[in-house]
Amino acid sequence: MRTKFCFLALSLFLFTFSAQAQREETVLGSRSLGFSGVWGGSKHQLTRFGNTNNYVNGWHFGLEFGKALEIGMAGYNVHDVINWNNQPNQQFDMKWKGLHLGYGLQNYRAVHPLFNVDLGGGKVKYEGEGEDRIFVIQPSAGIEINIFRWFHLGLEGGYRFVTDSDISLSDRQLSGAFGQATLKFGFSWGRYRKSTSNN
Repeated sequence: MRTKFCFLALSLFLFTFSAQAQREETVLGSRSLGFSGVWGGSKHQLTRFGNTNNYVNGWHFGLEFGKALEIGMAGYNVHDVINWNNQPNQQFDMKWKGLHLGYGLQNYRAVHPLFNVDLGGGKVKYEGEGEDRIFVIQPSAGIEINIFRWFHLGLEGGYRFVTDSDISLSDRQLSGAFGQATLKFGFSWGRYRKSTSNN
């Protein structure tokens, strides 16, 4: 199951990347997919577990290629008291980290679309049941705002798919929609160049 989810997420992301890269060439011209920047920062997520709205703290770090594709690592952590099944004050911890893939369309614009996929392994701990290993795939889409050249703000929505849970909380209970703000610090060098055709 984990392999199928991972393969599906990567296939969808790479398909989107290749299609959009071809589309951008018609607007900006051909450009290299070489190393073009370094970015990192924090992620702040609002989601729901059980009957409780929760805050999830996250981080990310990645290398930028072609001023569009970001490849790196990301991690998330939730530590809270949650009301599962109308039972109050149950301690719940969940954390996961792994591969981060991001792709921005027309990043030279002050506001532009952004697509992300985070996937990796983690652990969930539920009061009275110990720890269990899980696997998470988390696609999201939204917009990115270039506040400064070195600081970007992302506003995204997505869905968290959790698999391999063997505790009393099912994969479906641990999965769910989320809204997210991403604070992104770093630098991207080089310019967007239009291709020059040689006839």
